Amino acid sequence: MSDAPVRNHMSEESVYQTMDAGIRFAVRVLHAAGIGDTCQSCQGGEGHSYDRPSIDLGAGGSDALGFAALAALHAYGIDVRDVSIVWSIQNGLPYEKLWRITLWKSYPERADEQPVFVASYVASGPTLLRPADIHRPAEGR
Repeated sequence: MSDAPVRNHMSEESVYQTMDAGIRFAVRVLHAAGIGDTCQSCQGGEGHSYDRPSIDLGAGGSDALGFAALAALHAYGIDVRDVSIVWSIQNGLPYEKLWRITLWKSYPERADEQPVFVASYVASGPTLLRPADIHRPAEGR
């Protein structure tokens, strides 16, 4: 097992219990990866706001945030349909942008899983290890 510290960026459990079951695990994955600026989420489908499972992220900071979200979701086997930047319009002008992550399907069967990311640091900067790397023995030990 890696000697890297385990980081926990999860919200209180009550936050997740208010979310649609089909999108809850994907939001947990993003929070566990340190991507906590989720504005809204919906599992999609009949009777929901969106036709597909979607998560919106604030895009005020880095333009790389959507790609970091894609990588985190991929690491946990969540199939992302598309990643896009959506601009809201106010008074005929672009006002605020959001990253929108759309999934191919919802994951209600994974609603209560607890994802964990392990972060380690090297001289060139932070490295995010995939879940599969956590239990792989280090070479030379």
